[in-house]
Amino acid sequence: MKKSIAMRVMLAQKLLLVVAMFSMLISCEQSTESARSPELDKLFRSQGGQSKDTNAPKRVLRLWSFHTSKEFEFWQELGKQYQQLHPDIEIKVEYVSSDDYFTGERLLASFASGTGPDIFFVSSPMIKRLADVSMLMPLDSYFTPAMKEDFYPAALDSVTLYNNIYAVPIETELMGLFYNKSMFQKHEISPPKTWNEMMEAAQKLRSSRVSGLTIETFGGVYQNFSWLPFFWQTGADLISDDGKNLGLSHTKGEEMYNFFRGMVNQGLINMQPSRPATDIGIMTNGETAMQVSGTWNIRMLETQYADQPIGVVPLPTPDGGNRLTIAGGWKIAVNSRSDYASEAAKFVMWAFSGDTSIPLRWCSDVKFAYSPRKSVMEAGSDYYRRGLRAVFTNEIFGTERMEPQYPEEINRIFTQSLQSLLYSGLSGKEVAQSMEEKIDRFLSKIQK
Repeated sequence: MKKSIAMRVMLAQKLLLVVAMFSMLISCEQSTESARSPELDKLFRSQGGQSKDTNAPKRVLRLWSFHTSKEFEFWQELGKQYQQLHPDIEIKVEYVSSDDYFTGERLLASFASGTGPDIFFVSSPMIKRLADVSMLMPLDSYFTPAMKEDFYPAALDSVTLYNNIYAVPIETELMGLFYNKSMFQKHEISPPKTWNEMMEAAQKLRSSRVSGLTIETFGGVYQNFSWLPFFWQTGADLISDDGKNLGLSHTKGEEMYNFFRGMVNQGLINMQPSRPATDIGIMTNGETAMQVSGTWNIRMLETQYADQPIGVVPLPTPDGGNRLTIAGGWKIAVNSRSDYASEAAKFVMWAFSGDTSIPLRWCSDVKFAYSPRKSVMEAGSDYYRRGLRAVFTNEIFGTERMEPQYPEEINRIFTQSLQSLLYSGLSGKEVAQSMEEKIDRFLSKIQK
């Protein structure tokens, strides 16, 4: 019995010793915490945060791009640059062919199946189409007043619908008429200034191997973009400014259809180009004497095709008409149904609404386009007056009209009219009248 009591006493003493030692440890730790400097506290907190971010799974944002060569590489490099700043984000750039992209059907199909990209490019006509089905994330809350002030008003108007900003403009591209200098010099022809001069040049330069004029013949967004400036040059429009009435007036607009019907009937238009009509290679390979195309080709003409005798002039106009071209360019947008819509919005704003270095590189080094931001234009002023760029800057820039946000049905009717012009036996007058009737019926329907 005494032995048992003694053992319990010894056990209690050991327990008291352990408690005392534990208390001392706590006291030492508390003393260490109280003596730790604020700088050390900050370091420990920073290290803890970094460890947490490193272990977190990456959020993968898919960016669809139809760009090729150096332009596609730009988006890949930009994604990697952003990943270095945000280790928990991965920007995965995926290629989609331009034909699929320009029709817009690939995008719509991907959204319908729930496999759409987080980040993608849109044109002005696509904005209305996608906004109407709630596929575009409004970006108004990400635009500061200073950002809005830096963008040209027309650029912001091109991405604004229903009082929401639905994309970030990244470029302004203009259309001109490219021509083969050697062919023109050989036949002692001056670059055309009028429609009639363009037809005469096509007649003289066309041969069994060379077409007179290349302009988009494939139905879709780019075809409308290529033909609209010629339609506008007649003083016509598809619909009125308020979108409620027909923009045609008697024979206005019909003039364009009649003229190009004559070009088609004479076989002066390249009906089967060897590559997409956006590609200036159609001209550099000697396939065509003239090509309606845009500023995006300048970079290729300065590098890959620097030895080719290619010139550019403003789009020809009807006799007595004023110069007029179309201004387009892609905008970058965010899928509103993306799981990472907020992260995607931060990426596009970082890339093209912040520092001028990224948009300046895109518009001057990677390709040639005019920036939709004032600060970028000022920073790159020297780039805009070199070689063929000077023609666009001095003679074409300032004559542009922004690509419109027509209702999708109006875009479709215009495309159908162009396809009829190119491939049916209808006269120019009949094509114009048919288009006018379709537009009138559509407007009557939506006003009921």
